[in-house]
Amino acid sequence: MKVKGSIALLVVFLVVFSVAASGCIGGSSGETTTIPQSTTGSPTGTQTTSSEATSGGTTTTSSQSTTQTQAPAEVKPGILEMGDVYVVVTDKSVVVVGPKGASPTVDIPSDRKVIKVEYEVDTANTPDVKTLMEKGQGFGAIDPAFFRDEHVDALVVAARRQTDPTIRTELFKAVYMLGNKLAPEVILGQNKQLRVYWDWVKGRYYHPTLAERYDLLSEDQNAPSVKIGIKDYKNDPETYTIATIGWPESFDPAMTYETFGWEIWHEVGDTLVTYWKEETEEVSPDLAVAWAHNEDGTEWYFLIRGGVQAYDPWDDKTYPIDATDVAFTFLRVERLGHSVSWMVDSFIDVNNSAAITEDEFDQYLKEHPLIAEFNGKSTEVKSLDELKQFFGYSGETAGVFKLVLPAPYAPVLGILADPFLSVVPMEYLLGDKYQEALQASDNGHNPSAWWSYLSEGKSDPTHQLMHNKPVGTGPFYIADYQKDAYIVLEYNPHYWNATANPGHKRVIYVINSDAMARINLFKTGTADVVAIPPEKMDTVKGLELQGFKSVVKTDILQPILTFLVFNTQKEPFNDPLVREAMAYAVPYDQISQVVYQGLLARNYGPIPKPWPGYTEEGIIKYNYNLAKAKQLLNQAGVDPTKYKIELIYNEGNSAREKIMTLLQNVWSQLGFQVTINSYNWPTYLDKTEHGEYDVYIVGWVPDYLDSDNWVGPFLYGATEFTSVEVSVS
Repeated sequence: MKVKGSIALLVVFLVVFSVAASGCIGGSSGETTTIPQSTTGSPTGTQTTSSEATSGGTTTTSSQSTTQTQAPAEVKPGILEMGDVYVVVTDKSVVVVGPKGASPTVDIPSDRKVIKVEYEVDTANTPDVKTLMEKGQGFGAIDPAFFRDEHVDALVVAARRQTDPTIRTELFKAVYMLGNKLAPEVILGQNKQLRVYWDWVKGRYYHPTLAERYDLLSEDQNAPSVKIGIKDYKNDPETYTIATIGWPESFDPAMTYETFGWEIWHEVGDTLVTYWKEETEEVSPDLAVAWAHNEDGTEWYFLIRGGVQAYDPWDDKTYPIDATDVAFTFLRVERLGHSVSWMVDSFIDVNNSAAITEDEFDQYLKEHPLIAEFNGKSTEVKSLDELKQFFGYSGETAGVFKLVLPAPYAPVLGILADPFLSVVPMEYLLGDKYQEALQASDNGHNPSAWWSYLSEGKSDPTHQLMHNKPVGTGPFYIADYQKDAYIVLEYNPHYWNATANPGHKRVIYVINSDAMARINLFKTGTADVVAIPPEKMDTVKGLELQGFKSVVKTDILQPILTFLVFNTQKEPFNDPLVREAMAYAVPYDQISQVVYQGLLARNYGPIPKPWPGYTEEGIIKYNYNLAKAKQLLNQAGVDPTKYKIELIYNEGNSAREKIMTLLQNVWSQLGFQVTINSYNWPTYLDKTEHGEYDVYIVGWVPDYLDSDNWVGPFLYGATEFTSVEVSVS
């Protein structure tokens, strides 16, 4: 998920690799898994753009004996070969990847495990990179650099299809090392937390992927009451006021893929499952009160909470939510085709996912027992009552959502907790077409019928409605907004879990691109929290107001990477030697110390520390070395004086402005003609998603808690495969 600001409000936690945050499906390297042909996409048979993983063909894993050539006794981690076959040596294994039938030309070390990945490309269904640019799929169906390397893509897919965490970790190491070498993005560093707020705010907590729920935070009742200067709004103990920058990409959850939009929807929407506060290892019920899956994890069944209503504040109406709305929500995300849809397109078969009744589900369970897992326990359930009892739920229900995966994917429940999958009311969005669409789909049993009621992109009428007049089921609703000025959320009286005394009854975002203006709002108590650049930390330390003190926290290393993105479809950045050269022309220490006040730790590839796959062995530890940069540019045969480079950043982000100014100075010394421009956040996203840039800067917050959610978004080039085979010896 793209970060709008240099201040990301998250925290990293240390994990020993778990295959999934919850709902883990086990396996071993000796298993053979067949991935069925994809059923995602248009019912007319038109190929829908695949994103982030193969949506067809087979992936197999087997153990086998191979003849190996004796290698020297000690082989250090590193990349041994990059040709028709890539050979990557980690501390524990040798990863060999290439097309089926291709062989390495180097000797394979015999002192460690060999993981071989062979693949066949599905050329006919692999989308053209230029086409993905035109569709605005950067950081969606394809990585943000529009970089494609079939070997790397095969490794990403292989890691996704593996269920053995030890094999996955080795594959992730290989991808990390290749990402470091090929450098479609240059990692500036891994962010440390910067959080500034008044100590009258109580109950703050941290989660790596989700914002705080502001109804769960409270304030000291003696906190000051200050007029905000927007209409008659006040910042009082019942109002949580945030002074920040930027603007959500959209108020439509299906069309936003950045931190601000997701934060809003975590407040105004509900997903099937969620993480309760700082919990990271297991999801909790939200709109789904219970769930179970088949033995191989390709079918999941979610029992939907009854009595939930979506509130339309624009016409003061409510819409009951049931399993049909859930099925519609999932298909709509894929149909609109925004970059965020890659997680649905890659891992979910929306045409065969469906709404069914409780009776149909109960009858199915009698003949097909399922596995239920919750609160660290697992059981086999053979009836609906058994499932409800296992989850401890006795309330009303509203149908069952059957979720079909084209292949098992361990972190799937983490994806389902993401705000872009907040359930939306089908009746509200389709209006007078609702009954017709409901009948055409046989009450959600055949969701593919809905393709014709929706369209791709921003012209879709349901998007236009949700973008301007959003409707959700969550604890708040959007009550008022003025673009680039403010957003007001009010507590939702129709929220299914509403309480008489929520921690906050109102949330107000005050938008201002000037850091000192935001700081002044904070100093006067007009704002409870403030987003500030790191170099302004000293201006908010030690403040006092009516007996309260300011809090400045900087102690947590987050799973967030800040990085430069090269357009690898443009010269000279289509040459990996040039990208490597530019990685040596970055003043990392100066950026960390001067721009981020030490709040940026070094990282060298597309996985944050300490996630599985992160390694400091066998990689290039780029440092600031202009002589090395010039040597590599000369080796690439590039004359910098012939190239104009535009560096872009999102306006209002002073840290990124300073970084680009530093780079302009350094890269000009290499001979390049360098200019700088800034754009407002939505325009910035639109330009970068369409490849309309040379070099840009952005941050990445994980969508879900798995190493795949870094290496895939950073490196996957949208290659489709008819087969990916993994053998371990």
